[in-house]
Amino acid sequence: MKTRRLATTGVALVAVLGLGLTGCGKQTDSPAADGGTSAAPASSVPADALGKLSAAAQKLNQQSMRIKIESSVLSGGGVMDPANKTGDMTMDLGSQGTFRMLMLGDDAYMKVTGMTGLPEKWLHMDSTKLGASGQLNLMPEGDPGGVNKLVKSVVKVEETSAGSFTGTMDYTRSNPDDKDIAALGAKAKEVPFTATVDAEGRLTKIAVDTSVLHESLGTMTTSYSDFGTEVKVNKPSAADTQEAPPELIKAFGGA
Repeated sequence: MKTRRLATTGVALVAVLGLGLTGCGKQTDSPAADGGTSAAPASSVPADALGKLSAAAQKLNQQSMRIKIESSVLSGGGVMDPANKTGDMTMDLGSQGTFRMLMLGDDAYMKVTGMTGLPEKWLHMDSTKLGASGQLNLMPEGDPGGVNKLVKSVVKVEETSAGSFTGTMDYTRSNPDDKDIAALGAKAKEVPFTATVDAEGRLTKIAVDTSVLHESLGTMTTSYSDFGTEVKVNKPSAADTQEAPPELIKAFGGA
């Protein structure tokens, strides 16, 4: 279960499980400048490569899109419209069950199947109480697509060809309070990744080699496509909805 927990903190889920982050403009600031307490190393990212990758990530906050996630321990995807705070995402964790999340403004709904001990109905949550770093907060305030964390994690990157990037991420920079990440030590500070940006300057794929964290994780790939696609989310019926237990929200980092 801990292995799967590490997977869900990976950058491949950043745009899906919006784990709370600071803006790209503070990428080269010291930890004290953005309120952090971790002793993260100064970034060695060239300004041009970082600038392109940052701009490409920011564009994911501007349009609706389809998202696909693939890895050895989880898979899934769906659609998101960050500008209008709507989305429908499903994550399949294999034997651990399936999570489906609906976002409608400040309302979030989660349904879990295949996991004992949880209600069968949709669980309603006030998204404003899910916490800036909560794993259920798919659209953090000020960064509705939840993508800036990707850029904050980058410590090395180069553009190997037009629109193709390769580099290294330091998970401790964007997850300073995550005990599982901290326990990995130096391994968490050198996580390889590749990224692709299209002709419109939008991030279309990021592949993170999380096998350096645990051999069973392999590569986690997140793809973004169908930009501008229509996103329709239907509110679950009242008869099939109940309020999420506060303990569940807290377990995922909410208030």
